Amino acid sequence: MIKRLLRYYHVELVLAIVMMLVALVFTFEPFQLMSAIARKVALASAGLVFYYISRYLKVGVIDWDEEWRKKYAIAILVYTAIVFAFG
Repeated sequence: MIKRLLRYYHVELVLAIVMMLVALVFTFEPFQLMSAIARKVALASAGLVFYYISRYLKVGVIDWDEEWRKKYAIAILVYTAIVFAFG
């Protein structure tokens, strides 16, 4: 899994690390920034777990054909974007 992550998302990972360092350098309180990022990650993770459980209870056994996979991916993407934008 880590090999796939590095193979497909190596540019995004490098950008995320560089931008995190830039944000930490140019902020007045770096611990407050790290705390805010940790809260947002925890909120997004808890929301995705809740989303999966509620989807499983509503749909039952999940059929992962192409149409459903696209809809679930878009729903998770929108949810995560909303949490990080307004969270």
